[in-house]
Amino acid sequence: MYGTFRHGDLIHVMPSTHFQIGDVVVFRQVDTPTHAMSIIHRVCGYTCTGDFITQGDNQLQPDVYPVRFEDVLGRAYVVERCGRSKSVHGGWVGRIWAWFIRLKHRLARLYCVPYRWLRNSMGSLFQRLAVPFVSQVTFSTQEGLRIKYFFLGRSVATWQPAQGRFICRKPFDLFIKPPG
Repeated sequence: MYGTFRHGDLIHVMPSTHFQIGDVVVFRQVDTPTHAMSIIHRVCGYTCTGDFITQGDNQLQPDVYPVRFEDVLGRAYVVERCGRSKSVHGGWVGRIWAWFIRLKHRLARLYCVPYRWLRNSMGSLFQRLAVPFVSQVTFSTQEGLRIKYFFLGRSVATWQPAQGRFICRKPFDLFIKPPG
């Protein structure tokens, strides 16, 4: 449900007996007889037996298996992020919200091909133009060295040599390349 929720969000769920298309529901999915997990998806339809057809906001296709009413734990109504509470939209507002997220996801797929071409073919040109604006600061942490790259005073990339981990925000990966 990325787009509606982020990693670390606290989601408040309320038991309910009535659900509309567009509501965000939490349901139990049994993988094995000893293991079950909770999943949060949006209701996008019903089957003829009354089961729910669900779909994640960032998914292009509905879930393969319908969800039985007995497996639904409740409806999400509030999300807390960074100490702030926000309502979770359901019904027709939730449907429109999910439609926009999926549209954004589809457009991002179209954008990936020219972006990769630009990064691979024009990267050296962008590097030469941006070098005067990129500064580098090295920190010593408990995990080892950490190198941060700043563009006009804003942290845009991090390199952790000990872990071999390089994280760079877009579009800065056009001109900041991983060391080595």
